[in-house]
Amino acid sequence: MKFRAVSDQTKMNVMLWSIKKEIMKENKYLESLPYDPTPIMEVVKHHIDRWDPVKLLAMDCPDDEYDGETRTITIYITKHLDDLDALSLGMAINKVLGDSFRDEFQTDEQSIEIASSIIHSLRSGV
Repeated sequence: MKFRAVSDQTKMNVMLWSIKKEIMKENKYLESLPYDPTPIMEVVKHHIDRWDPVKLLAMDCPDDEYDGETRTITIYITKHLDDLDALSLGMAINKVLGDSFRDEFQTDEQSIEIASSIIHSLRSGV
């Protein structure tokens, strides 16, 4: 089997293309829902931004820093509306953040508290 050298720029382009493709897939799913998921996404964004799990917002990063993770967590919620619980959502939040931030994010028990707050806000309309 032949291998050829791949430049760092090519690797970066492939990674960016892969991310863009995933974002398009997630947006397509959200657009296919029979309801507007924006209120769910706003609740998730509020709680994730307030938590600031990697302390990016505290370092004056852009306000949209966690928007990709918010979108992915929102999709999880929409797929599990009937059986949504804090433990499962907390584990999903840990996975999403771990996948995105790797070593910068350590699995955190606080994610279950955040999940509980998200669920409470969604159910109470707060």
